[in-house]
Amino acid sequence: MTITPEMRNTYLFSRLLLTAFLCFVFPFLSIAQDTLHTNDSLYKMETADIYEMSIEQLQKLKAVGVSSDLEKLINSLIGVASKKPLSGRESPSIVTLITQEEIKNSGARDLIDILNLVPGMDFGVDVEGVIGIGLRGNWAHEGKVLLLLDGQEMNEVLFGTTQFGNHISVDQIKRIEIIRGPGSAIYGGYAEYGVINIITRNGEDINGISAVATYGQMQKSFARRNLSLSGGYKKGELDFSIAGSIGEAKRSDQVYTDVYGGSYDMNKFSAINPANLNVGFKFRNFSTRFILDNYAVRSADGYDAVREPYWGKFNSKFCEIKYELKLGKKLTIIPKINYKNQIPWNTEGDSITDPYYKIADRYTGNLNVSYNYSRKLNITIGGEVFNDRAEDRVEGSYYADSAKKVSYLNEAVFAQALMKFRLINIIVGARFDNHNIYGSSFVPRVGLTKKIDKFHFKVLYSNAFRAPTIENINLTDSTGMKPERTSVIEFEAGYQLNRKSIVTVNLFDITTRGTIIYYFDNNTGMDAYHNVGSNGTRGGEFEYKIKDHWGYINLNYSFYTASGKGKIEDYEVPQNKSVLLAFSAHKANLNVNFNYTRHFTINPSVSFQSDRYACTSIDTMGNGIIEKLPAVVYANLFLRYVNIVKGLDVGVGVYNIFNERVRYIQPYNSLHAPLPGLSREFAIKVSYSFGFKKKEEGTE
Repeated sequence: MTITPEMRNTYLFSRLLLTAFLCFVFPFLSIAQDTLHTNDSLYKMETADIYEMSIEQLQKLKAVGVSSDLEKLINSLIGVASKKPLSGRESPSIVTLITQEEIKNSGARDLIDILNLVPGMDFGVDVEGVIGIGLRGNWAHEGKVLLLLDGQEMNEVLFGTTQFGNHISVDQIKRIEIIRGPGSAIYGGYAEYGVINIITRNGEDINGISAVATYGQMQKSFARRNLSLSGGYKKGELDFSIAGSIGEAKRSDQVYTDVYGGSYDMNKFSAINPANLNVGFKFRNFSTRFILDNYAVRSADGYDAVREPYWGKFNSKFCEIKYELKLGKKLTIIPKINYKNQIPWNTEGDSITDPYYKIADRYTGNLNVSYNYSRKLNITIGGEVFNDRAEDRVEGSYYADSAKKVSYLNEAVFAQALMKFRLINIIVGARFDNHNIYGSSFVPRVGLTKKIDKFHFKVLYSNAFRAPTIENINLTDSTGMKPERTSVIEFEAGYQLNRKSIVTVNLFDITTRGTIIYYFDNNTGMDAYHNVGSNGTRGGEFEYKIKDHWGYINLNYSFYTASGKGKIEDYEVPQNKSVLLAFSAHKANLNVNFNYTRHFTINPSVSFQSDRYACTSIDTMGNGIIEKLPAVVYANLFLRYVNIVKGLDVGVGVYNIFNERVRYIQPYNSLHAPLPGLSREFAIKVSYSFGFKKKEEGTE
């Protein structure tokens, strides 16, 4: 039987309705479940609506306040968007906060699962089996989104990329703060389109030892088997934590076929093996951190064609030393030193591809000074210097001018003023960077924010830049290399409907000029980079949150269009000028948590992605043929039982319930066919925590 587009759309729509119905129906079962706890006074105290409490119950709560769960969440202080922490509703960026509770309840297997539920975020394939991030319709993999892990820049310094899929252990995360928009005025040239700030649990949070084991099974083989261990302790002003994770997974159990007809079995050659160690130490105002991050990808995927199977390795070491000096109640000075050593994209050569083995280092010194002039005025100034070094270890391979080593210096100064008035908050900031090769970049930003009772709004204008990396400079063509320049206008409005729900809408307009583009130079037979034209997107994002004692509902929708923006041939879709390669113009996510009992939770989620475009084949002239791929619905269900015995939690889940074809599309037309992802997966997660006893105050 032939499946027509109409039949496909009807089938897809029925899946979407079924999943949405299941997600929405769970919370209303809480009405029936309330009867299970009528004899449990503690449960009623924890879950009762404040307006239904007696005078005696209200008096018991007086000491701890009466904020609802939602109000605690939306009023949490977030530091990623400004030098001085502010609530999410007043931060001078479009921000998302993801809590440890949400991560655990969702049964997230890796960062892709978490970030896929964030408005405007998506993923595509780069080369050599590596998956990168997209944001608001724009390909942001190569140095355009900054990924921080406990303050350490995870982006590798040769190309600026980050690698996703079974990488950083989600079981060690305390919270994730995300800027969906420019962050260059604070963080510099890796934060052009956004920032992802991952904060893991410290010693006080862990206060003992915990272990998490995860196993996932696809139809043909295992999907993952990971182990995470954490330990931590706090005594007085000393806080110590150590966390490690190790594992192995597969990108897919499908067959990948390139545009030339070559293929390989990803069940055999798509391993993703991480190993991570994270050690933190804090005593009074002094703190230090060390991170070891090794990530290996097994693949037979090359640049466009299938090649002999090989390992691609990304090995990194990070170290930070920081001291917080408080001079009185108003002045704080924070000097810190960071070092990172990386060997990214390390691969062996074959008959088609040359080997790649380069070592890169970055040494950074940073000084931040914060002065609270009054309750209504905070001024922050600082400076930063970093030195990038790289060495080519491949025999016969060199940087420009036949050099085996290169070294670059960047100097920066930044300032920010936060002024709070009765009617409005004004945030003004700027950063100036000067690089010894590609010159200077100046990026100002202005934000107007305010929370007025239940209503809040933000009006934001920011400039941002994408700094050319070591390899961008090394492979620049005769036109020279300059930073990308981006300007972004954003507007957000939100309204707290009641103590349990809030709705937020934002609009954005992004314009990037002098976009750094990779291409293959047929004249020299070499890879090359140059600055080309302009591009961008505009669109909007909608979020609706409900949070109550029975659980929560997070619903969001995001939309982008490239209409009216400059076009770059590598990114555009010839038959549809309103979208860009790889990313859906429309995306909707629904994430639900239902506390069926005090120990058992039901957590369904569904993600809808509209039509996408991909290069799937080539014509007789060797040019890529762009094809429209149909819309998809991805649905997951995770069941979690907490404290089966004290400290033991067990969760089971099924992911991609409808077994949709997961395909990572290359967001630029370099003749790479879509890379298959995971098929339906059944997974189990078991965690056990042993807590140290806390001594009561005043005891020895």
